[in-house]
This record gives sequence, C-alpha cells and structure tokens, in this order.
Amino acid sequence: MRVEPVSTHIEPLETKHHAGMLEIVEQLPEWFDETARTRSVPVDIRHQMGFVAVREQKVIGFITLYVAEGRMHIGWLAVERQMHGRGIGSRLLKAAESEAHRMGIGELATYTLGESVAYQPYESTRRFYWKHGFKVYKRSRTDNPGCPEEIWISKRVKS
Repeated sequence: MRVEPVSTHIEPLETKHHAGMLEIVEQLPEWFDETARTRSVPVDIRHQMGFVAVREQKVIGFITLYVAEGRMHIGWLAVERQMHGRGIGSRLLKAAESEAHRMGIGELATYTLGESVAYQPYESTRRFYWKHGFKVYKRSRTDNPGCPEEIWISKRVKS
C-alpha cells in the first residue's frame, strides 16, 4: 500500500458529495453495471449514510452504509481508479467500522460476486475484503447471469 503524499481526509457523506460519487461510479463500469450506474447508486446514496474520501476538495472514494438484521451493511464502496492501492478503501472501511462501533453494532457486512465466477475485478474485490478480515457467512445462487453466485461476507467490529 502506497501512502498518498497529498492530504486525503475522510468525512461524513453529505448531499454535496453525490455528484462526485456518481462520477466515480461512471469511471468503473467493470464494477458498476448500467443498472447500478443509472438507478441503484443514484437512489441509494440519497438514503444511506456513509463516508467520502476527499482530496483537494474532490471526492475520490466513498462507502455507503445501512443497518439491517442487526448488522451494519456496506451498500457501495468505490475509489477512483487512479487512486487504487493507496489505502483509501482501507480508510473508508475503517471509518465504517468506527461508525458501527459508535452505534453499538458488532458486525460489518456486505455481499459480492462469488468465487465460482472468474472475473478479475471481483477477484480483487474479494482479496480486499479477505485482507480486512471478512469471512463468508452465506452463499446463494441467483438467476442473474451477471451475478450467478453471491457471497455474503462479514467481520466482527472491534469494541
């Protein structure tokens, strides 16, 4: 992980960040399909809490969060392509863990494409989550050809 020399700070997600978040989603079509880019993310970011990574007054990454079934769930997590590998996703994940802890929630969870699908972008997504201690708690098959297997993953949040 490279440390970014220019200051990047993490701050709570606000309406003013939405346009920058959507720009990132548009840059990453291998992770965000057309439905995600045009419907899911634009709606979800208006209703989920979260954090953004800001560098020189520009959103360069974000994580959205919602609470369901006693867990803090990650709705969406993205970092500008040119900023991958610089620890920004890790910092956003840490902010989510801190928020879950602050709210008295002991588990952080999300779901992603399962290992049975050989697709490099999601292989790196899974590696990111494994590196941060996430483990599979549920697998499911779907009728979605773009995502035939989902894995639901979580980690305990340190108290």
